[in-house]
Amino acid sequence: MAHKNTTRVGKTHLKKSVCLMAIQIGVAQAADYNDASNNYLVGYLPPGAIITDAKVLTKVISDAATVTVGTTEGGTEIMSAGTTAATGITGTFTGESDTGTGVPVYMTLGAAVTTGDVRVLISYDEYDLNTGDMTLIDNI
Repeated sequence: MAHKNTTRVGKTHLKKSVCLMAIQIGVAQAADYNDASNNYLVGYLPPGAIITDAKVLTKVISDAATVTVGTTEGGTEIMSAGTTAATGITGTFTGESDTGTGVPVYMTLGAAVTTGDVRVLISYDEYDLNTGDMTLIDNI
């Protein structure tokens, strides 16, 4: 069967990178996470990305108790059911989604923070961003 070699067309052969947004919640951030609404705009995910995972890593129990993450205020479009009430990894990832032209990231906590050591981790792939490294291609 004949084929046309397109391994070097565009930027297909350039490597992509997996990205991670890491939001720290703990004693050092208590002054930042003490609003009565417990709803915070924590950042923006870039355009041209697919959200691939989200979780809460609790190293030291926090009084925040619950964590949800969304693209709208109070939303759970990215993750629900995260807890800081026990050490370990928690949270229910809502499912993969495209960021389109970019999306805000909102985090809602169950209470103001005064204790703990917690990370909210959001993984995403930027499909149009290249690292500049080339994928090794043999037999061309």
